Amino acid sequence: MSISESKILVVDDIEANRYTLERRLKRDGFTNITLADGGGAGLELVNSEDFDLILLDLMMPDISGLDVLKTIKQDPLHRHTPIIMVTAVGEIEPTVECIAAGADDYIAKPFNKTLLKARVEASLEKKILRDQEEVYLARIEEDKKQSLEWLRKFLPRNAASQIMSTGKVQPRRYEDVAIIVCDLYGFTKFCEINSPENVVEELEDVFGKFEKVFDLFNLEKIKTVGDCIVGASGISTVSRDPVKDVASCALDLISMSADERIKWKIHIGIHFGPVVAGVIGNDSIQYDFLGETVNTAFSICDLSEPNEILISNNAWMQSRNSVKVSSTGLSKLKGMTDYEIFKVNI
Repeated sequence: MSISESKILVVDDIEANRYTLERRLKRDGFTNITLADGGGAGLELVNSEDFDLILLDLMMPDISGLDVLKTIKQDPLHRHTPIIMVTAVGEIEPTVECIAAGADDYIAKPFNKTLLKARVEASLEKKILRDQEEVYLARIEEDKKQSLEWLRKFLPRNAASQIMSTGKVQPRRYEDVAIIVCDLYGFTKFCEINSPENVVEELEDVFGKFEKVFDLFNLEKIKTVGDCIVGASGISTVSRDPVKDVASCALDLISMSADERIKWKIHIGIHFGPVVAGVIGNDSIQYDFLGETVNTAFSICDLSEPNEILISNNAWMQSRNSVKVSSTGLSKLKGMTDYEIFKVNI
């Protein structure tokens, strides 16, 4: 839109002043001009449509120009609309008050046609630049949002947010984290007899369904390792009972298998404890979770039968009033003495 097509509102209670301004603006090439016969009428028009510039008389009997100005500048929808105050010669103090209240400029009566044209064009050019800036900033915000959504496909929420704000992820230790490891039973055989395309497509489908269940219980997907998917509670979001969240998620996953929403039986192992998180590697990087808690969850998963959820004693002790279990006795876990494992009742 060219400057000459800009929507200009002239607010003045004196008819002669309104038409004088209208004629001079039209002579300068401005074609889209609306007239209001007082402050109240001006506010009604501003509330019903958008204007690119307002020429506002200072002294009006119903609502003063200063009060109209303040009302518009307090409105989030219209506060950036440029306003030029129209004043009488000698109205210095009220004009200064208007500038302090947010007026963009002023012009005194009787009008100097050259000065009027210059100030109207300057205010409209500022409006165009401001509008372009808002569009640009909106695009930046949309790009940031899309980038964050893309990063969230590969990183936990807090890590993705760190990268967006600082460009890097600081290594961090989390003390109270519940880890769930889910493994597809028999998927290795499936890989041997199917094409790579079918294998990848099947994993994408199954893990996509798993991730939706993770989201229901505010779990973060940590990573996938072959046909295993690893999730955690107690990282990006505060949970009163991360073990309960993970166990509830596990029960939903088993239910998906039992009613054949997925065609795979699954092994599930759950453990609770501290983890260390950070970016590993230089050229080929990966955000990973490290430590005994993760390793033990994998070991427990290896012990489970198809469509069985096993949970460590340490994890169950954190949520024993919420998670119903049966003891499976003592088990040998890598790097540990005999360790009691429980089966979550389904």
